[in-house]
Amino acid sequence: AYYYWLNDMYMNVRIPLPINSNPGMVFPPRRFKTVHDVAHFAARLLDGILAHKEMLDSGDLPLERAASREKHQPLCMAQYYRLLGSCRRPGVERDSQYLPKRAQTNPDIDEDRHVVLICRNQMYCVVLQACDRGKLSESEIASQILYVLSDAPCLPAKPAPVGLLTAEPRSQWAQDREALQWDERNRRNLELIETALVVLCLDEPLGVNFNARGFTGATPTMHTAGDRDETNMAHEMIHGGGSEFNSANRWFDKTMQLIICTDGSWGLCYEHSTSEGIAVVQLLEKIYKNIVDHPDDDNGLPQHHLPPPERLEWHLNAQVERRFAEAALTVDKAIDNLDFYVYRYKGYGKNFVKSCQVSPDVYIQLALQLAHYKLYGHLVATYESASTRRFLHGRVDCIRAASTEALEWAKAMCQGEGANVPLESDREDDEEDARKVKFSIYSKDHLRELFRCAVARQTEVMVKNILGSGIDIPLLGLREASVEVTGELHELFTDESYKISQCFLLSTSQVACSTDSFMGYGPVTPRGYGCSYNPQPEQIVFCVSAFYACEDTSASRYAKSLQDSLDIMHDLLQN
Repeated sequence: AYYYWLNDMYMNVRIPLPINSNPGMVFPPRRFKTVHDVAHFAARLLDGILAHKEMLDSGDLPLERAASREKHQPLCMAQYYRLLGSCRRPGVERDSQYLPKRAQTNPDIDEDRHVVLICRNQMYCVVLQACDRGKLSESEIASQILYVLSDAPCLPAKPAPVGLLTAEPRSQWAQDREALQWDERNRRNLELIETALVVLCLDEPLGVNFNARGFTGATPTMHTAGDRDETNMAHEMIHGGGSEFNSANRWFDKTMQLIICTDGSWGLCYEHSTSEGIAVVQLLEKIYKNIVDHPDDDNGLPQHHLPPPERLEWHLNAQVERRFAEAALTVDKAIDNLDFYVYRYKGYGKNFVKSCQVSPDVYIQLALQLAHYKLYGHLVATYESASTRRFLHGRVDCIRAASTEALEWAKAMCQGEGANVPLESDREDDEEDARKVKFSIYSKDHLRELFRCAVARQTEVMVKNILGSGIDIPLLGLREASVEVTGELHELFTDESYKISQCFLLSTSQVACSTDSFMGYGPVTPRGYGCSYNPQPEQIVFCVSAFYACEDTSASRYAKSLQDSLDIMHDLLQN
């Protein structure tokens, strides 16, 4: 089912990549005193990327094995080999992927290894390893980056925002890419970008207007860069901040875009079709930890005869030039519509959850259901990705957390109160709460029993999925095969209930990080929420997203409901 799934999940989807598909990840900010610090840090990241590529090519990537549920089963490693040197390509009807050939299967490959740097919309090609002169040392890479940082601000004319076109609806970008291809130099630029190991974006800071719009009593931000908070940094990684900021300083088709801002915030934006988050997180955390553990390492002296990085120049016709203004409007409108909030719940973390003999993932999924029920008085189709890497080419199936058991428990936890949906300010809510008389219809023992039933159900669904007995991938296989065999959709897939089941108003995933980092993304439907979470020992980091255009949803309001839900779950289960 891999290609059925890939096309359905990514390649056939026509909406733009930023916000809708590409996640953004924020790492703990750095403290840069000078531009040399920026270049040195960027060089260390690129040196780590190059070392990782060498390991992949030598076949030394260790095979991972399942850590639970039928332990020690080998896991498919294919997605780890697709991260570097790959790129998505737009198509008018369906996108495709450029994937590099595996060096193990083709040992004669002796190619230059390069990255593309983008600074103030100007692109540069930096060759990290050439057939004729070997590999650059860290200080040599740093000197190449310094050249870019000093050259880009001094260009006689502002570079054309070609990267902005990659943020357009896919069919439109496919047509624009065709229009670029008429010129040989443009074709070469596209090839350099698509075959680069990664793209490195050197950014300017966003304004404080991107800071969180939280709720009264919310925990303050943990990371800061100047006056910018964590929510602000997440916006930068997800979409760049708009056509006037860094959204043209991107190539959203590129599998891995490392983003470093002059104020110390850094992270990445990744194109989701080649891999799940775990492969990306593991690669970058490994490199980052090495930098933190060995702050002063440098490998070798600079060669003084290095040619400067090649500036990529585009030849643009009037048709493409016209598209920039239209693309800027589309992108800026989408960014203005994104309601995003990085919320740290500090009441407790996974240590308490484990003491209740519950899997942290199952517990948080039930908290997400309760938070939704408290606001709306009903549950919705919920997507949680479940890794199916025990199977060849396995990626994910869908854990559906909105079970009957979860609904019965959520209803009982709300003690028969109605939905809390009107979007009033929190202050009015607080006054109302003070006037309400609190009473319990259900005993704690009864609520705990309902909770245990919901936990058992959620656990059962999770285990079925990771062992290959989910329902969504088989249904997708039947749907696509029925079209191939009979030429038309089977009636099951035109049924109203099937359509409802496929509209995920709550799209969630656990992105566990071993550093104090987090990854977020937009909702997958105009009326929905996106919610990733990173459970830590004594806190849980949530990235909640919604769209302002939908009057019924609000990221900060959902976060507030999550806080309330996690608090009352603690009261229910402590002791």
